Amino acid sequence: MNGKMKSGKDLTRGPIGRTLFTLALPIVFGMALQTGFNIIDTFFVGMLGSEELAAISVTFPVVLIFIAIAVGLSVGTTALVSQALGARKDEEATNVAEHSLLASVIVGIVVVALGITFSSPLFEFMGVHGEVLEMTVAYANLIFIGFIFLFIGFLSQGIIQAGGDTITPTKNLAISVVANIILDPILIFGLGPIPAMGLVGAGFATVLGRSIGAFLNIFHLLAGRASVKIRLNCFCFDPSILSKIFMIGWPSSVSHSINSVGFVLLMSLVGGFGTSALAAFGVGIRLESLAIMPILGIASALIPFVGQNIGAGKMERAGRGVTLASYVVLALMLLITAFWYFVPDVLYAPFTSDPTVMSIGVDFFMLVASGYPFLGLGIIIGAAFQAAGRTTLQMVINLFRWIAIIVMAYVLVDPMGINGIWIGFPLGHFVGFVAFFLFLKSGFWLNELEAKRKQQTE
Repeated sequence: MNGKMKSGKDLTRGPIGRTLFTLALPIVFGMALQTGFNIIDTFFVGMLGSEELAAISVTFPVVLIFIAIAVGLSVGTTALVSQALGARKDEEATNVAEHSLLASVIVGIVVVALGITFSSPLFEFMGVHGEVLEMTVAYANLIFIGFIFLFIGFLSQGIIQAGGDTITPTKNLAISVVANIILDPILIFGLGPIPAMGLVGAGFATVLGRSIGAFLNIFHLLAGRASVKIRLNCFCFDPSILSKIFMIGWPSSVSHSINSVGFVLLMSLVGGFGTSALAAFGVGIRLESLAIMPILGIASALIPFVGQNIGAGKMERAGRGVTLASYVVLALMLLITAFWYFVPDVLYAPFTSDPTVMSIGVDFFMLVASGYPFLGLGIIIGAAFQAAGRTTLQMVINLFRWIAIIVMAYVLVDPMGINGIWIGFPLGHFVGFVAFFLFLKSGFWLNELEAKRKQQTE
C-alpha cells in the first residue's frame, strides 16, 4: 500500500542537524544502557575476585561474535524498512518487518546451539584453563541461551527505529537495564531465600533483563503503535524478502564478527601475559565500548536518515547528513581521547583494586585512545554505506582495518611486550579511516543507487 507515512518521523524534510540530533540522542542513551548490561555485570563480578573477572572478560569478545549476527540482520531490516517508508511503500515495509522477526527466532535458536556446543574448546584456545574455564563456560552458556531474546530485541528495535521512533525502544531498554541492575546483586550475592549464585547469577540476571526488553518491543509492534503495522494473521511467507534481508545484513554481520574475531585473536595473544592481563584487556574493551557509545548512536541515527532520503531520491541531503555527522563525531572523539589519555586510572578504579590489572589497563588506554578519532570517523562513514545497502564495501574495509591491527600487534609484541599489542589499535584505525574516506569522496556508495532510481522513473 502506497501512501503517506502514518507514524514515526519523515526524515526527508526539516533541518538536517536537528533531525539527526533528535534521532541520535535516544539511541545514544539506549546504547549506553545496552553497554550497561556488560558494565554492571563487570562491576559486581569484580567484587568476586580476579578469576571471576577474567572469566567474564574472555567471554565478552566471544559473545560479540554472535551479537554481530543480530546487528547485521538489524542493519538489513532497518535499511530496507526505512527505504520502503521513504518511498511511501507501507506494505513492503510491513513484509520486511514480519520476515525479519521470523528470521530473529530461527537464527537465534541456531546461535544458541552453536554457542553451547563450541564454548569449551573455544575458551581453551583463548588460553583459559582449570577452574577459570569451568566458570567461563557456565556463565557463557547462560548468555547463549538468552540470545533468542537478544535477537528478537535487536530486530524489533530496528523495525521501530526505521520509522524514526528512537524513543520507544530506548524506554524499553531502560526498563530491561533497571531490571538487570536489581537482579545482579540479588542473584550474585543472594538475598533472603535466594542463594548466592556468583558468576552464574550474573548470567541469569542478564538473560532475564534482555527478555523483558524484547517483550516490550514486540508488544509495541503488535499493538500497532509503530510506523510499521505488524499483522501476524495476514503473514504470507516470501523467501525473496528473507533473501534481501540476509543479502544486505550478512556483510554487516561478518563485519561486526571481524571485530569480535579480532578481539579473540588478540585475547589469545594477551593471555600469554597472564590472568591479570586478560582481566585488564576485558575491562578495557568494555570501557571502550562505553566511550564510543555517542558515535555508535549517531551512526545508528544516520542509517534510517540516509535510508529514507535515498528512498525519496534525495541523495544530496543524504550526503550532507553524513558530512555533518562526521564533524560532530570528530569533535567528540577528540574530547574522549583527551579524557581517556589523562585519567585512565580513574576509569579502572571501580572495577578492580589489583595493582597489576590497573597498571596494564592504564597503559592500554594511554596507547589505544590516540586512534579514537580515526575509529569514530570510520564508524560514521561505514554507517552511511550500510544505509545505502553497501554493506559489502563496509565489511571489506573493516576486514582491512583489523588485518592491520592484528599484523601490527603480532609484529610489535616481541620487541615491545604487551604494549606492542596496544599500539596495533591506533595504527589499524588510521588505515581503516583512510580507506573509508577515499570511497566516500569517490561517490561510489551513491552513484549506482542514483542511476537505478533514474532508470525506474524513465
